[in-house]
Amino acid sequence: MGIGWIFLIQASPVAGQEPSDGFESIASVAFQPEILKEPIVSHEGYFQLTWELVGTPDFNGSFRVAELIDFNGEDSLDGQRATGSSAEEAEKGAAERVVYEGTLPTAFVSGLSDGTYRYHVEALDANGRVIAVSEVPATVQVLHWPMWQATLLLAIGAIVFLAVIIVIVRGTWMHRLVNAEVEPNDRSSEEPTEGSRS
Repeated sequence: MGIGWIFLIQASPVAGQEPSDGFESIASVAFQPEILKEPIVSHEGYFQLTWELVGTPDFNGSFRVAELIDFNGEDSLDGQRATGSSAEEAEKGAAERVVYEGTLPTAFVSGLSDGTYRYHVEALDANGRVIAVSEVPATVQVLHWPMWQATLLLAIGAIVFLAVIIVIVRGTWMHRLVNAEVEPNDRSSEEPTEGSRS
């Protein structure tokens, strides 16, 4: 009887556990080393994240990039979709806001205000199960250009634009003036003189 119970326990699947396709043990995903080396600094409020998945040569799944959000009230969801956080993240007081879902290993994030943002990437198989998660998050610091600097650059650009317009208009006017002086001289040289007629 005891052997029968042992066999039954060994043969029965674990409740709530889906069969593994083997990716979990070999797959790993991580942001590019230059991104992790030091925080990305963006003065425009947009940036690009790239990552690499190793251990799955025939990968046909997708990726999901999420921003880690602090529950302490420093960040808000801004109406974007938040996914459930893991137990460890819940203890730390963090949730996730999905900023990218797709098959390409790159994400373009824009429209951010000043602040520090942290992102992690997940690799999902064809069934939508997570097979790998980046261990080290990518950190991005958004520091928009100061208003005085943006205004100064705008003024310099306007001056250069006006200077180019003035040069074009003056060049066109000078070209027409030279052509107007040359045309009467050409006509007078083409007309025969009275001595040549006789």
